[in-house]
Amino acid sequence: MKHFRKLYYENRLFFVCFLAWYIVLSGFIFYVPKQEAFQLTNSNHSLFFDYFFTVITQFGDGLFVLALGFICFFMWYRKLALAIATTYIGSGIICSLLKRTFQAYRPGFHLQDDPSFHALSWMPMAHHNAFPSGHTTSAFALAATIAVFSKNKTLGIIALFFACLTAYSRVYLGQHYWDDVWFGCMLGFGFASFYALIVHYYSINKFVIIQFPTNFKI
Repeated sequence: MKHFRKLYYENRLFFVCFLAWYIVLSGFIFYVPKQEAFQLTNSNHSLFFDYFFTVITQFGDGLFVLALGFICFFMWYRKLALAIATTYIGSGIICSLLKRTFQAYRPGFHLQDDPSFHALSWMPMAHHNAFPSGHTTSAFALAATIAVFSKNKTLGIIALFFACLTAYSRVYLGQHYWDDVWFGCMLGFGFASFYALIVHYYSINKFVIIQFPTNFKI
């Protein structure tokens, strides 16, 4: 518990912002019916936001995340690079297993003949393995990892903002329902936080093991 408290106090603003986002999102999901919530988001579109969210959604793409980790490793902070790669792969494996377990259909499967369904001609529309959202999982794992392991805590808040936009983009682009996104947020955030706790616990105990013999008296 003390490791969790330390992790929270060192990243209080990030955790509070994430909690606020998640409470609002949870209220929206449980108050508005699934199809209505999706159509409310997907049907409000414009050409500008079509292009905007096509770009933003790449924040949760595996190639972007791994490329960022690669850049961090060689140009910035190797501990952060390792954390980005580990949380992406770990949360991604869990996400893939859940997708294959639930085998949920995406909006394109149910609404492909609905004239109100907004799909982009330049973006392939998937129909299967909806739950949870992989892009959202990766985006929130990345945001939480940056928040915890980066020395500049402002970067974590910026990353969280982009993760929230990524989550919205998955519904706007017709790729997911809001409950897919909702669970992806918690999965990515939760796995990154769990990894941070393990790293913190290991670093503390390693320090104790290394220092103990120098103070030991017979």
